[in-house]
Amino acid sequence: MKKGFLKKLLTITVAGLMTLSMVGCGSTQTNTQKEETKKTSGTTLEQLQKKGKIVVGMMAATPPYEFHAVQNGKDEIIGCDIKLIDAVAKDLGVKYEIKDMDFDGLLVALQAGKIDMIVSAMSPTPERAKNADFSNVYYKDKHVIVVNKENSGKIKSANDLEGKTIGVIKSSVQEQIVTQKITKASTKSLGKSTDLSLDLGNKKVDAILVDMPTAKLLSKANNKIELTEIYYDDDTAGAAIAMPKGTDPKVMEIVNKSIEKSKPQFTDWLAEAMEQVQQK
Repeated sequence: MKKGFLKKLLTITVAGLMTLSMVGCGSTQTNTQKEETKKTSGTTLEQLQKKGKIVVGMMAATPPYEFHAVQNGKDEIIGCDIKLIDAVAKDLGVKYEIKDMDFDGLLVALQAGKIDMIVSAMSPTPERAKNADFSNVYYKDKHVIVVNKENSGKIKSANDLEGKTIGVIKSSVQEQIVTQKITKASTKSLGKSTDLSLDLGNKKVDAILVDMPTAKLLSKANNKIELTEIYYDDDTAGAAIAMPKGTDPKVMEIVNKSIEKSKPQFTDWLAEAMEQVQQK
């Protein structure tokens, strides 16, 4: 009788200890998860400065903003966005490294912690703002429909785009404009603006939608295409710098101050980059 009672008591005690042990483990795991979430919610200014470097993601195939060019005998990425990165990095007190990738992979890389910022003429749309914190706007321009010269007499107004295929950069604001404002047209999304120009010149699309500086450069480089008088305003704020969700307010403050100082020069940087593209 005593033996049976003692056996039961021992069983209950062991089970209780196991339960407490499991609860303890669960509590520790939850706290750890909370700490990890806290750590990855945004890099502090002190952490950035201690690291001494920021990794900046961009699609370096969108002249005049960022593009490859041979400088001093070696391939470099240049453009007006690079000038902006220079200014921002100096104000943050760090150096920078460029990571060149497709535009539609930039936000994914930012969320994964592979890059610290996106500087690639990215518009801060409400959808993107769910996954990133955006700086103040540093540049804004119109978007224009570009056509093959053989179709210049056929596509003169927005109504003429009905039933047409319009080329855009994948995941760009232009893609959204076509989807939302040119509802009776279809889109063909490509990776680079040069791909858009080639497709348009070879009549694989009926038109393309790009920002004004890009349109001017593409039409100069490809004599088969030309700008129309069909313009679309960017309903988003314009081009801004994207940073991880939960970015340290100190970092954001410095970035915004740097942008404010750079705004008067940005038009000059843009003009300089346009000339550099034409000299390539």
